[in-house]
Formats: sequence, structure tokens, C-alpha cells
Amino acid sequence: MTIKRNHSIDLLRGLAIIGMVLAAVIPWTSDFPAWMYHAQVGPPDFKFNPDNPGITWVDLVFPFFLFAMGAAFPLALRNKLANRQYGIIASGLLRRGILLVFFAITLAYLTPENLTGPNWLNYITSLLTFFSFFLVFMRFEGGKLQRYGLQLLGFIIIGALIYYHSEILGNTFDKSESNIIILVLANMAVFGSVFWLLTAGNFLLRLAVLVAFIGIWFTKDIEGSWTSALWNFHPDIKWFYNFSFLKYLCIVLPGSILGDLLVSNKDIANNFYTHEEQKKARMLALLGLAFVIFHVVTLYMRLLGFNLVGHVVFGILFLLFFTKNREGQFSFYKILISWGFALASIALFFEPLDGGIKKDPSSFSYWFLTSGLAFVFYIVCDYLTKSFPNNGIISSLVKNGQNPMIAYCVSAFCITPILGLLQILPVFDTLFHVNPYLGLVRTTVYIVLVVLITVYATNKKWFWRS
Repeated sequence: MTIKRNHSIDLLRGLAIIGMVLAAVIPWTSDFPAWMYHAQVGPPDFKFNPDNPGITWVDLVFPFFLFAMGAAFPLALRNKLANRQYGIIASGLLRRGILLVFFAITLAYLTPENLTGPNWLNYITSLLTFFSFFLVFMRFEGGKLQRYGLQLLGFIIIGALIYYHSEILGNTFDKSESNIIILVLANMAVFGSVFWLLTAGNFLLRLAVLVAFIGIWFTKDIEGSWTSALWNFHPDIKWFYNFSFLKYLCIVLPGSILGDLLVSNKDIANNFYTHEEQKKARMLALLGLAFVIFHVVTLYMRLLGFNLVGHVVFGILFLLFFTKNREGQFSFYKILISWGFALASIALFFEPLDGGIKKDPSSFSYWFLTSGLAFVFYIVCDYLTKSFPNNGIISSLVKNGQNPMIAYCVSAFCITPILGLLQILPVFDTLFHVNPYLGLVRTTVYIVLVVLITVYATNKKWFWRS
């Protein structure tokens, strides 16, 4: 069974990855509203405050990316599982985990801001690293000697750069210092895939995995319990594995349910809208977008009573919509809305726990709410890709979603070094000091360049694959 590539998942992933980049390059200044930053790290002092509840749009981008990752498991692995290619699956998961851990460690050490040499040397180092990533992560044509030889060359260049900066320049290398986002993705790529394989075709069993994790979470601090031993079993391997990372299964596994639903409903899910469906799909997409925005705004502002009432109202509106629209695409959308609304409802029951919803330290309400919102937001992405397949902005975001590793690191390892060597970065700093809002010039330049460079690489079929 051949599964057509799902551009709506690509768009969801692309929006998430660009959102991550945007959050990283927005100027940190108290002149901007607090909702432009993580709810627990915002103005005026930008110090981490774990007691500050609420979420902002920034807190959605990483879970949406995790959700898209989970949705991709059935699309990528179902054929191999059906053909019992267990060896290929196992080797592929091991390879992916190792390469992503390598990626996480390299990103953290060789980014320009973490190097201690002269600026020009740091910039050249990062550019060489970016070039080497092409050798490591692209899958070249040709014989094994050529393919693996080029990959080995990439590893050698990166290894030499790390050796030079650590042993010659004295910038200590520590493998435990890694990019936490990529390290979590590495763990989820492996464990999420394994749990999907073990529960393929059985949603109840998959949900049982989440319930079991909840049990471990609430009993991990009981001294002498086996759950405590399991939780704390990582004496010398914390640099690449931590049991607490498995909390993100609460996002990844619901994402895998979306992927399974896309496979089982492929005859409906892959169709474009009929003329009659177009306006109704737009209405549902707007309703879904409003559902997402409403929950973010009311939980950020701590309007909890209004949030609960509004949640019920949205449930009624969704019910009324599907009472009249239950055929074709909408029979599939009804399933997605049901999953999304159910997960969001569960999240609100957990909301009071630990002082309210938080991204960091993340809470049950955060995991389940973002999963539910991602289900609903997928419909928004599906509407956009089906209604505007040739739109330049949407197609560009889709292509960024198809090449997320490049999109994620091109800012720090290509754009910053080039702008630094050209002495353009000081100009951006000057603009920011003149007026904080002029600092958005730098943000705009970065985002545009990230999108354009990634689109160019995707058009050239220069895909990075772990």
C-alpha cells in the first residue's frame, strides 16, 4: 500500500519549525508584550519563573512539532511493519536515534555563541559544520563506498572542529551539553516509534501506555517502589536518555493516532474539496482556529471560568456543525474534532494540578491540551493545503516542513555566520538600540532567509534525513 505524502502534516511541521526559529530571534525586551515569549520566561526580567501559569503561542510550537512527528510514524513505518521488515525497522530506529543525539550535541557545542575563539573563526567553524551536516544527513546516490565515505568525511570534519576548539582553544567539550529540543526529539523518535509498533492498530492499548506512564509519574517519588527505580535508572546515560523525556509520549502517541486515522481513511483524507464542501470546510477551519486561539488566550490570562464555559460552547458549535455536515471529508473531520475536543477536555480537568498549566516544568494539562489543539489545528492546515495548493507562502511552509533539520539550524549555522562575517549583525544591534521595534528588522530578515534557504534546498532535493 503506497501512502501519498501528506502536505497538511508538512504544513503543521513547517509552521512549528518556523515558530521555533521566530521565538529564538524575537528581541528580548520589556517594550514588547509578554505574550510574545514563553509564559514562564517573559518581561520585564526574562528570568525563568516556574510558578507562573499559562501558555502563549510560543508554547505551542514544540508540541505541535512533536505531534507531527508522531503522525508520521504510521505513514513511514506501516508498510515495513506489514511486510515484517523488522530488521530494517530496528536498524532504522537505531540509526535515527544515534544521528539525532549526534545532531543535538553538535548543535550545542559548535553554535557561534557557544564558541570562545575570535568571532571570525567561530563563524567559519559554524559554516563548515553546516556544510558537513549535508555530508552526514543527505542520502547520496551511488555505491556504499561513496555514500558512506561522504558521511564519514562529514563526521571527520565535525570531529576535527570539535577537537580544535576543545583541545587547542581550550573550550571544554562536554557531551552532556546538548540541544535539549533535538535530544527530546531523538528520544521520541525511538521510543515513540517503538510504542507505536507495539500498539499498531490498537488505540486502546496505546492509550493504556499513557495511563501506565501517568501511574509511574504519580508514584515515582515513593521510596523503594519499582516505579521509582525505573524513573531513576540512568546513572551514566543521562547525556542521551532520561526517563522524564517519556512525558512527551503524551503528545507523540496522540499524534500517531492521527497518522493511523489518515492511513485508514486515506480515500477520504487525501481528496480535495468539492465545490459544496469548500465553504463548509472554511467555516470549520475558522471555528477550529478560534478554538485554538481561545484556549491559549483564556489560559494565559487565567480566565478559567470563562475558559470552561467557552470550551462547552465550542463543543456545542462543533456538534451542531457535524449534525448538518457528516458526509465525505466531514465524516473524517468529525473523528479528528472528537479526539481533539476529548483531549482538550481531559487537559482542563488536570489544569489546577501544580498551580496551573505550564510548559516548563510541563504539566499534564499542557501535554493533553496541546495534543487536543494539534488535532483541531490539523484541520486548519488541511484546509489551507487543499484550498491554496499553489499559494507561495503555504507551499514554502510545506517545504520547510519537509526539510525541518535544515530549517531548524540554518539560522545559527549559516545565516548568523554570513551576516557576522559581512559585519551586518552590528547594524541590527544599532537599530535595536535606536528603537526596540526596529529590532524586528533582524527578526524579519532571519525568518525570510530561513524560509528561502530551506525552500531552495528542498527544491534541489537536498533533504537531511536522520
